[in-house]
Amino acid sequence: MASAGKVNASATTAMEYKQQHPRQLRRLPRVEGGASAAEQAVSNILYNTPTAPKMQTERHILDCLAQDEPGVLSRVTGIMAARGFNIDTLVASKTEVPGLSRMTLVLKGPAIVMEQAKKQLEDLVPIWAVLDYSHTQIIERESLLVKVSIAKPGADGDAAASDFMDSQERLRALRQLADLFKGQVLDVGPSTAVVSLNAKSDRIDAFLKLARPFGILEAVRSGLMAMPRSGSATMFESEQSAPQATITHDEAPDLSNLPPS
Repeated sequence: MASAGKVNASATTAMEYKQQHPRQLRRLPRVEGGASAAEQAVSNILYNTPTAPKMQTERHILDCLAQDEPGVLSRVTGIMAARGFNIDTLVASKTEVPGLSRMTLVLKGPAIVMEQAKKQLEDLVPIWAVLDYSHTQIIERESLLVKVSIAKPGADGDAAASDFMDSQERLRALRQLADLFKGQVLDVGPSTAVVSLNAKSDRIDAFLKLARPFGILEAVRSGLMAMPRSGSATMFESEQSAPQATITHDEAPDLSNLPPS
């Protein structure tokens, strides 16, 4: 055997020795059809298999006619919570009939689970009927009370003449914004104003977004109130929810209906 030379205990010398005398590892022969081939086949199958479609979350509007007695509201919300529904709004009040209350729920969840929840609600003793307005032409309204700041940003409690004029300008701009949404200014103070609005939920969202630069101090929303329309023919076509149009890509467009180029 050849002499390995003088061995040094230094770690640096050992690293230099390994770099000068690299060890060549022999590759093992790959067996076709073995474990590696099976693993590759499983990976290809998993990659090419389409994922399961997610359950579509829809917006549901339920109207529950219930007996006016304690504990009904908690039992209704308990059933929805057990089914995993997220209740967006809930409005409960008395009706024109003594002893009869009405609850309007707006929630989101799968349609299949919604049917099971409706059956459970109908099985409750205090519930007279459960009306589903999810795909019905209805009138939607929601009330809003919002307190907005009209004071100049950074102004202190001492109201100077310039600060008062700035407040009047901001109040005038707030009135114009409320008029665009058919709202009303119910109360005006030295530095705040209260606006009332009764409209659809999306219009209330838009109003709050535009009023945010003024400085929203507090806001209260009543929740959605719904009522079905009188019939198919209505004089307010803009309020009527139009059916969703189905788009088919196989049909070619009619070029005769296009404007001349």
